Amino acid sequence: MSTSPRPRSQPQRSLRERGAAAVELAIVFPLLFLVIAGIVDFGRAFFTQIQVTNAAREGARAAVVMVPNADVITRATNAAAGVPAVAASVIASCTTGATSDASVQVTAPFQWILLGPAMSIIGKSFGGGNVISSTGVMRCGG
Repeated sequence: MSTSPRPRSQPQRSLRERGAAAVELAIVFPLLFLVIAGIVDFGRAFFTQIQVTNAAREGARAAVVMVPNADVITRATNAAAGVPAVAASVIASCTTGATSDASVQVTAPFQWILLGPAMSIIGKSFGGGNVISSTGVMRCGG
């Protein structure tokens, strides 16, 4: 009677494959996390830029119709819904008979909530203390 070698048991093979999958996941997961974090943070940055641009445009519209500067600033900051700590300033407003431009600048601080800490883990800094700004300009008496 000859005994042939027994084939390896199925559980040993699946444990080995499961360990290889765990190693592959450990290698790929940080890169996947950075990609997802980048999508989220850049989406927030684009949202902030769009809101700040719309607020500057709204402020310029208000400055063209000769609204007092305090009301222009209020309308501009109210137009930036969803963006905290928005600051607006009137650079130039229209006066009676003016043919120049009305100009309003709106700024908002922006902090990278996912990419900033993720990059600091590897010793790099990523956009700490960024400010997003936009200027709205419209012709007076146009």
